[in-house]
Amino acid sequence: MGKQYNYCLDYIKGIACIFVVWMHCEFPGILGIAVQAVSRFSVPLFFMVSGYFCFSSNGGSNLRRKIGHVAKITFYSCLFYLCFKLFLHLVFQNQSFILSFQKLVRWMVFNTPPIVAGQYWFLFALLYTYIFFFIIRRFCSNRSLYLLAALMFIIYILLAQGTHLAGIHLPNHLYRNWLVEGYAFFMLGHFLHEYQDRINVNNSTIISIMVVFTILCWLERYILGRDFGVNICTIPQVTAMMLYAIKNPMRHKGMIQELGKRCSMFVYILHPAIWHLTESVYKNAGVSDNMTALYLMPIIVIIATILISFLCDSVLIKTNRSYA
Repeated sequence: MGKQYNYCLDYIKGIACIFVVWMHCEFPGILGIAVQAVSRFSVPLFFMVSGYFCFSSNGGSNLRRKIGHVAKITFYSCLFYLCFKLFLHLVFQNQSFILSFQKLVRWMVFNTPPIVAGQYWFLFALLYTYIFFFIIRRFCSNRSLYLLAALMFIIYILLAQGTHLAGIHLPNHLYRNWLVEGYAFFMLGHFLHEYQDRINVNNSTIISIMVVFTILCWLERYILGRDFGVNICTIPQVTAMMLYAIKNPMRHKGMIQELGKRCSMFVYILHPAIWHLTESVYKNAGVSDNMTALYLMPIIVIIATILISFLCDSVLIKTNRSYA
């Protein structure tokens, strides 16, 4: 009997790619803060989904293909965005291409790309995480890999929320990187795949955890008063979301599920360009301070991004068929 396709995982990926756009292209005021506080599950979810599917890739050849695939996506995404920045520079004269040695080191070590979209740190982090997992799994048991991931979660909380409470400010690339954040959530997804048949939690409990910890994400943001990238409450929130998808693989077929299945990566790659293009149009139209226009911007960006993403996917499918 073949593996059962999980439509619900596509569904939560679809939700995540919508929220990742609104996490970057924010609504103004308190609405923007509230949406951003709960949207922090998005990037951890993508790491977890990758780790979940890597559990069955321990043989090596499939994992090599995944590394090659992500490397290709990362390269072409950066090439696309560099061309886009050149376009903005030529049309609006508002882009800089300065790359210092310090920025280059941060890019290579902490996956913080300075001359392409900062949001692309996820692509580099995912690539580094795949490579690290491919190497280290040869020498360590799954138990050791999970313990290392648990240590990374502790380090994340200490370097982000802990130092903030102690009155110390650290640059977020020290904890928002491939090892501390990426590897931790990647292995959490791997862990959930390995033990999914032993986790006996009903849907009511899972949904209750999602709701409670989503509310607590707002409370945590209100109490601590700043954005850390990932809230402490995000960890149980996104874990519950993954468990819901694992326990309900046949649920939620439809448009959002199709978005997650076909276009989540396109949305991630394209949204910084569409967002910054919209900002440039706003600036030249003189509506950058218009409150109505600012509330409309995230709506415009997400609609445009989704439409263009489906168009890109359709073109890619037709291109592949023509060469088949």
